[in-house]
Amino acid sequence: MSESPPRVTTPVKVLVGLLVVADAGFGGALATGLVRGLSPWLIGGAYAATVLAAVLIYRVSRARDLKRGFEGLRDLTIGDEGIRLPAGTLSTRLVPWPEIAEVTVRRSARFGDGYLRDALWVDLVTGGGVESSVQRYAPRSKLQPAPPERRQFEQTAILTPALFDAVLDRLRKELRHRQLHAQLRGTPRLRRH
Repeated sequence: MSESPPRVTTPVKVLVGLLVVADAGFGGALATGLVRGLSPWLIGGAYAATVLAAVLIYRVSRARDLKRGFEGLRDLTIGDEGIRLPAGTLSTRLVPWPEIAEVTVRRSARFGDGYLRDALWVDLVTGGGVESSVQRYAPRSKLQPAPPERRQFEQTAILTPALFDAVLDRLRKELRHRQLHAQLRGTPRLRRH
């Protein structure tokens, strides 16, 4: 998901709608002869200004329908077996708890919208790593473009920095809990009488 299809927010729809109605009303007044004696340059300038204002308002305030908040976390699940992560388009990968060494933050490699963002990575005990589709939001002006030859899957969940950090903390706590549980299960318990 490449920061998803653009959509227009309600206040912008209202403002652009008002500009269209104003232009239509002014055009109707000109056509019926209610307004006479105006310079064609003035009429053309007024129309150009309202069209330019509508286009600028649309472009500046256009919202991206990102997979934000908890909705974006449907791609990442925690279970008794391990962490399930997207592995590409319409596929997932289960990383078992015993294979996970750490949950870290590194630059995105396979997921995204053409820009490099911080992403959650599951580091494996074998030394490799598995990238998740969960990424930290950053303003586009602060992002570096991804290399053009790199294949990207667009089902990215871009979270606010606070939510991203909370998810990272939760995954790390869950991993610590699982590791501690495995250690305790592996060591014999001594009973005192």
